[in-house]
Amino acid sequence: MTQSGALDVLKPFAWLALAAFLVGFVSYLALGQPSQALAHERAHAALVSGPASDDWNLPKHI
Repeated sequence: MTQSGALDVLKPFAWLALAAFLVGFVSYLALGQPSQALAHERAHAALVSGPASDDWNLPKHI
């Protein structure tokens, strides 16, 4: 059997496998549950409060 003959025999199976994969993947995307990140509202970052006094900004003596 020649090299081109062997590839010609396998080509229909490769196309069938590709078609089956694409059908399965597209149906998974279409029918699957949406992502958890998209199901909830976007959370805002918590604001961090600074120190209550100016002690934190004392000049350093080296």
